[in-house]
Parts: sequence; structure tokens; C-alpha cells
Amino acid sequence: MTSIARMIVLFCISFTAAVIQPACSKDAPKAPAAAERDLPSIKYDGKHAVTLHYGDLSVTIDSAPGDDPDSRVPVFTGRYRDDEVFSVRIDDAEAETSAATAQVMRLDPATRVPQVVMTAFTGGAHCCTETRIATQASDEWRVLDAGQLDGDGYQFADVDNDGAQELINYDNSFLYAFASYADSYAPMRIAKLAGSDINDVTNEPRYRAFLLRKLQAMEENAKKDPHLWHSNGFLGGWVGAKSLVGQFDNAWRRMLSSYDRKSDWSLDECTTGEALDKCPKDKVHQQSFPEALKKVLESNDYPMAKADKR
Repeated sequence: MTSIARMIVLFCISFTAAVIQPACSKDAPKAPAAAERDLPSIKYDGKHAVTLHYGDLSVTIDSAPGDDPDSRVPVFTGRYRDDEVFSVRIDDAEAETSAATAQVMRLDPATRVPQVVMTAFTGGAHCCTETRIATQASDEWRVLDAGQLDGDGYQFADVDNDGAQELINYDNSFLYAFASYADSYAPMRIAKLAGSDINDVTNEPRYRAFLLRKLQAMEENAKKDPHLWHSNGFLGGWVGAKSLVGQFDNAWRRMLSSYDRKSDWSLDECTTGEALDKCPKDKVHQQSFPEALKKVLESNDYPMAKADKR
């Protein structure tokens, strides 16, 4: 099993263990209101339109012609009290193979009506899930683009026990950055919906315990496979995960003493900012792994100057 595959399996197992607590625990996730339990979801087979209903809200998934005359793409239509309130077309996905889904889900604790999370798979060896979120903000419906993520996209859980679920994903910027996809590891990122904004809340103190559990799961993987401590793909994700819980300094020192200096994975960059295939030869810079890792961490807002907290 590849490293990313191992991570995803481990995530699915440890994610449940990390989020589901005994009912008597003070850290147990808040039980949803009775009206919001078992919220409806639907999956489109690419052939027959499907519709979900939640009170005055209904969402239908069907298809429409794509840019290619022979293709069709998934289309999501939302109606509220008989009025059409949103229509979403995902052009990067083919209707028959997109595994398009729609699910009513509480992401913002402040809204009167829960949100609608719409996804479609674009296809490809490792890619990708497109996610859109429809939300009723300020008495009007808006559709937010939650981006394109590797694999199945976001996982959802009420990590901070406020009655709404967070959007949780692997940081895709670490995939292929220092090693092949199969040998890449990535830290977790957490986002929260508030009104019409999807905000990255990973660095907020209330999520530190959750991130520590994810870090522990990553390190357990390395205990079973010690060569990972000399794998740049693992070390990059591990240093990122350590920085998120205030343990950057000791992680950076360990990385410097153990990273693979003989790795043949290209870390070249073009100093002009152009794509490498268009870069003048005298402008191609061969980065070291620590140099490349530092740039990825800085460009994605990973804490790098905090005192070590064990």
C-alpha cells in the first residue's frame, strides 16, 4: 500500500476515534438538534435525476450538455419554498463518471437552514473532487467554491463542539512537492464556514488537540516503517504537522539531521517565476530539500517561529 493510501486509511480509522468520544466526556461532540439528525443526501448515477428534500428545501442533481458535444456534466438545482435559489454546474466532471453527490449538512451554526454540500469527481489517477457549498446568508442563497482537492475531498466533523461541522482535508500543496505521490505525506488543514466565507482555522488553539492526534497517527506510521525518518516526502509533511502544534524547532532539527540528501526528486525552481519548461537555463535554481520545504511552509502560513511546546 502506498504512503498516501496508508495515510488515507489511517485517517479514516483515527479520524473516527479522534472525534467520537464517550457520551459522558466533557469533550464529546455536541449532539445535533433532533431536527438536524440524519440529514438527507443523494448520489447521482449519471443517468437518472435524483432529488433530496429537507423541509422547504429540495435539491436535484441532473446533467446538461458539456463543452464537448458528446459529453454531459452534472448540474445541481436548489429550490426553496418553490423558488429556484441556486444552480450549480461543474464543468470539470463528466456526469456518468463524476460520482456527483449532494448532502444537507450543518456547517455554519448561525444560519436558519443548514448548508448543501455538492461534490463531483473529475476523474484521473489521483484527482480530484470539486466541492461547492450553498448557504442561506443574509436572507439570500449563495454558492461558495470550496475548491478542488485530491481524492475524496473534504471530511467533515464537529471538532470544536459548536453544533456545526468543520471542513477537514490534507494540505494538497505537499503532494508531489518533495517526492512522488505514493511517497508524499501531508498535514491536516481545518476550515470553518462563517456567513459567506470559508476561513482557515487550523492555527486556532481549540483545534490543537485534534491536530496532535493526527500527528500521533503519522508518527505511529513511522514507528512501523522507520525508513520514513529518512524520506523527504514523509519529513516534509511531518515538519508541517509539527509546526501546527507549536513543535517546529525540534522537528526542523531532526529533519536536518536525517533527510535524504541523495534524493533524485527534482526541487528545481525558476527564479523568474515562470514555469520550468519555459525557464531560461541560467534562471533555474536547484533547491535543497530544507530550502524547498521552508518555502512551502512560508507560502501556506505554517508557524515557523514559535517556541517549542512538547
